[in-house]
Amino acid sequence: MRRSLIGLGGLSVIAGLAWWARRFERIEIAGESMVPTLLPGDFVLVDRRAYHGRVPRRGDIVIARDPRDASRLLVKRVARVDLHGMVWLEGDNGAASTDSRSFGPVPLENLEGRVVFRYWPLVRRSSSARVASTMPSVGNASLGGLAGSK
Repeated sequence: MRRSLIGLGGLSVIAGLAWWARRFERIEIAGESMVPTLLPGDFVLVDRRAYHGRVPRRGDIVIARDPRDASRLLVKRVARVDLHGMVWLEGDNGAASTDSRSFGPVPLENLEGRVVFRYWPLVRRSSSARVASTMPSVGNASLGGLAGSK
């Protein structure tokens, strides 16, 4: 009986890890479009299922497929959501961001996930990087462009 409970517990842990691995992804920020919120070299956790059955909210930081090149991922903030299934995405650093101001609204189906929090670096060392109050964080800093996942 005890062995079967231990086995069941082990299977539960494995199932939980598999669920977590499919839902969340770690991504490194590459560009400067979300400075000061996210800096190049930051690592964020992305919830890939955040918008399955849910519409994004204004202020969410999202991962989206570039409407001009579907192989390219972007990290942007939701500025507006309309009733026609489109979102307006903008980078926090307008001077360094190619976003909806350039390519227009983006279909909801282009959204790949929501940035949950920045987990690396744990603490910002630079006084020039402001902490964004809109994102939960690890340490005392918060959540820009995007590179591949790690």
